[in-house]
Amino acid sequence: MKKIFTLILTLAMATSLFAQTADDALTLAQEQYEGTARSMAMGGAFTALGGDLGAVAINPASSGVFRCSQLTFSPSITTSRSSVDYLGNSIKTSLPALTMSNLAAVFTFDTGRYNGLLNYNFSFAYNRKNSFRGKMSARGTTSNTSMLSAIAAGLEGIDWQDIDLEKTSNPYATSSASWPGILAWNAYALAPLSVLGGQYSDVNDSYIASTENYDEASNELRIGGSLNQRFNRKTYGSTDEFALNFGGNINDFLYFGVNLNLHSVNRTVEEYYEEVAQNSNDFQDGFVSMDNSYWLRTTGSGANFKFGVIVTPFGGLRLGATVTTPTWYTLTDEWDYTMNTAFNNGNTYTEYSPTGSWSYRLTTPMRWSVGAAYTFWDRGLVSVDYEKVNYASTLLKLEEGGYGNFGQENLYMQQNFSNASILRAGAELRLSQLLSLRGGYQHYSPAEKGASAINVYSAGLGFNISQTFSIDLAWNRTSTTAETFQLYDDYSTAVSAPRGVNSNGLSRVVCTLGVKF
Repeated sequence: MKKIFTLILTLAMATSLFAQTADDALTLAQEQYEGTARSMAMGGAFTALGGDLGAVAINPASSGVFRCSQLTFSPSITTSRSSVDYLGNSIKTSLPALTMSNLAAVFTFDTGRYNGLLNYNFSFAYNRKNSFRGKMSARGTTSNTSMLSAIAAGLEGIDWQDIDLEKTSNPYATSSASWPGILAWNAYALAPLSVLGGQYSDVNDSYIASTENYDEASNELRIGGSLNQRFNRKTYGSTDEFALNFGGNINDFLYFGVNLNLHSVNRTVEEYYEEVAQNSNDFQDGFVSMDNSYWLRTTGSGANFKFGVIVTPFGGLRLGATVTTPTWYTLTDEWDYTMNTAFNNGNTYTEYSPTGSWSYRLTTPMRWSVGAAYTFWDRGLVSVDYEKVNYASTLLKLEEGGYGNFGQENLYMQQNFSNASILRAGAELRLSQLLSLRGGYQHYSPAEKGASAINVYSAGLGFNISQTFSIDLAWNRTSTTAETFQLYDDYSTAVSAPRGVNSNGLSRVVCTLGVKF
């Protein structure tokens, strides 16, 4: 993610603009498979291993390793965590949820031959590829800046009659103003500078916010008094992958496979911001409070192909490799805003925006990976994977083709996204016929220049209850990463909006039930 990013898009969402940004595209381009408890516990290092239904998404040749049919079911508990420092206050939040990490089945068909193609397999695997679940809260007090002042500055050059709902039937469609700006004007949180009279008598395209006082002696606008600011953000949803797989086994030496991967995207963002006057008498306009709610939902689908092989050059050693085509998404964003204002004369106002909608295309980068694994006397194994993906090749396009307003976002991605590496390592030790111990590690180099690397640590247990039934348990934890944010934009060279720091991470517990038949 960018080092500094604005959470509430105060200067976006006009009809002439678009909802999707480079950061949103990167969120969808990144992948962190959950899979089965076994594959998760071993850090997803299964490019060379196979033989696990969570690994079908990692290397399609994994299905070729199976010699009997199997079904797995993997419910999980995912908990996001956040610690925010903003204006001297620290707030910690967490958000648990019951989810599904994996549901898969493989069906094996023996050819009856002793050389050549020994068996071929068909499998279906559902895997949760990205979890968007998260929650953060921030609050603090300032007398230097306000969101309403930022909104007012963003309307510079736009005549008030172009955003007034009594003058213009649908300014959301016809004006270049931000939607929060249109709401703020119609909720009486803004006034044109012409209300000041004098030299400003004819100024109808610059604005004063209700949180600002005019100092006639210095001819300056200043925040009238102390404002309590509060912000909550909640995201939920996921990218889910449905893999239709075909794999095979040649002479117990070469295993091959191909996936048609179908993706489903459902991501929702809910944001709430408010600023409340500690003393409304400090404000010339009698300002009491303003709150702004924002909702964004991204839905859509995509597809790609994945090819993989596993070879066993000699006893104990396995080598694997995969190639994944770009994923081609068709997506739709829907969003809306609500603003409430209140003043000390008892007046209150509520304004709703229409629901905006924008459809577009996203192409995420191709990927390749290699892996090696070694087993020790049927008692244990170690496995290492290396994956490469060039996020700079991520592209946003208009639904009808071409780049249009996405040109700047694509240029930003080309210049600032990285050719990243992913390292996965895992180990398994079989203590007895019943019990196995597992551990794993994943390292994701920064997908964007200047960002932080992500580390994932995992561990797990495996219980072979019988020849046909198994239970696996796994836990993993994503390292905490810190991002600097603003709740609204800077609105002059002399005034900077407060910065905060959000430290966030994720942990999961997964249980996989497996049945062979």
